[in-house]
Amino acid sequence: MSLAEPAFLLFLVLVALLLRAASGHGRAAPFALLGSSLVFYATWNPVYLLPLAATIAVDFLVGAALGRAEGVGRRRLLLGTSLVVDLSLLVGFKYFDLLAPLAWPLLGEGSAPPFRIVFAAGISFYTFQSLSYVFDVYRREQEPARSFLQYAAYVSFFPTLLAGPITRAETLLPQLARRSYLATDEGVGQGLLLVALGFLKKVAVADVLSVNLVERVFDLPGLFTSLEVLVAVYAYAVQIWADFSGYSDMAIGAALILGFRLKENFRSPYRATDLAEFWRRWHISFSTWLRDYLFFSLPGKRPGTVFPYLNLVVTFGLGGLWHGASWTFAVWGLMHGAGLAAVRLVESRGRRGPRKAPSPARSLLGGLLTFHFVAFSWVFFRSASLSQARDVLAVLFDLRPGLGNVPALVLVATAAGLAAQLLPEGWLGALTRRFVALPVPAQAGLLLAAAAAVRLASGSRPAPFIYFSF
Repeated sequence: MSLAEPAFLLFLVLVALLLRAASGHGRAAPFALLGSSLVFYATWNPVYLLPLAATIAVDFLVGAALGRAEGVGRRRLLLGTSLVVDLSLLVGFKYFDLLAPLAWPLLGEGSAPPFRIVFAAGISFYTFQSLSYVFDVYRREQEPARSFLQYAAYVSFFPTLLAGPITRAETLLPQLARRSYLATDEGVGQGLLLVALGFLKKVAVADVLSVNLVERVFDLPGLFTSLEVLVAVYAYAVQIWADFSGYSDMAIGAALILGFRLKENFRSPYRATDLAEFWRRWHISFSTWLRDYLFFSLPGKRPGTVFPYLNLVVTFGLGGLWHGASWTFAVWGLMHGAGLAAVRLVESRGRRGPRKAPSPARSLLGGLLTFHFVAFSWVFFRSASLSQARDVLAVLFDLRPGLGNVPALVLVATAAGLAAQLLPEGWLGALTRRFVALPVPAQAGLLLAAAAAVRLASGSRPAPFIYFSF
């Protein structure tokens, strides 16, 4: 059940009604939410429930034990237990089919194992979410969860289960501890609008770009001119933003409809004027996770040495491999780590006297350089192999003109996606206030009509969200 399918909207409405009926009746509300999340996940594959249940059980017990433990050695042992179990489940249910053919011959058991382990959708996201809780309890920044039911509902929260945002315990657990899960009319209105905007990004922008140009160019780059490949690179940059931020919008909107508030995950990332700012705007829950739980945990933080720069490269190299055990993801992550290290080095050399606001010309140049660095790094992220990325880049730098294979719709969707980055920071809040002022039936009617129009115009079912494969 995808968030962009009508079945999900029906499911969301039924869960909202169920939570409304269960609110105020002791444990009924968290039990209803947990049950709904497990049903949602089981519609993908009931086997997915096994690693999810193991992660929840182990990390809840570890968190409770950390709350009682005082000795440094015991606390480290408990943290290590959580890391070993969670990462073993992650490797087993995500990377087994990729790594087993490499390791199996070393065991003298043939070229490949006689069995497969199914890839568990969403495991990367809920593993990081559950680990963030354990890290926070270990650092004494978070009280251990008192209710297993509430903790299980936190880790399995179905709007964010498959592709985030990776939500911290401090954000969601206090809301799950409430006796009532009643959403306000304002929250429902905000949620409906976010769901609609996310659907619009997904169907009218991301899928249009993917089907009409991006897939064709990356599959057979030699059939296209350099200019057409350049447009495809720009189009993919817009596609992955529209696809992933669209999912985040829908997830945050669905949470609002259920009565829960989550933090934003995207903030017009392509308006960033340097790479560090880009990562403060792109997949915020992931970049802050890497910062707080990986980068800050690495040794060698002393300024004036090479280690802080090396740690950035290591952090983002591992962040790339989080997406999958592929050289393309590793190169993508290493590019961003090296780019961030370069930005930090330049900033450290220029810190003399009071910091001045950059001139408009410098901001424009920084924005163009940042966007093109990010866009070209996406070539590796999108490619199935390094050889495919090489083929795309080879055509790109052939400098052959011509745009005959680029539909006008692709140019419009790409331009619209880039123009959306330049909207004023408060535009969504202003639109939300106007929308929320309408009666709820009018809100729902307008959104259903808009969704039907977009679906008819697109002419096909939405493709799976890109980050569902991670």
